[in-house]
Amino acid sequence: MSDEYLDIPNCPKCKEGHRYKLKVERAIVMKFLTMSDMSEQPRKVRITRLFTCPIKNEEFEANLTLTDTSSNRIKSVEVEGITNDNNKI
Repeated sequence: MSDEYLDIPNCPKCKEGHRYKLKVERAIVMKFLTMSDMSEQPRKVRITRLFTCPIKNEEFEANLTLTDTSSNRIKSVEVEGITNDNNKI
């Protein structure tokens, strides 16, 4: 699992900005390299998750976009929570 971050500059609940820490699990797929594999373009994967506003303590849905390739597939994305002490970006 790796840590990734999502900035929400305008929270729908309080209008403040927040930074969230995400745990992203990826599956490494081993395969033979061919010329076509080397020119593969990463694809964008759109994911919807629930976040909690730290100011109002209310949940909201937000979409995020992560990069996925055939050799590094996204298995799961988990919201860890807010990342800083003052809850603002």
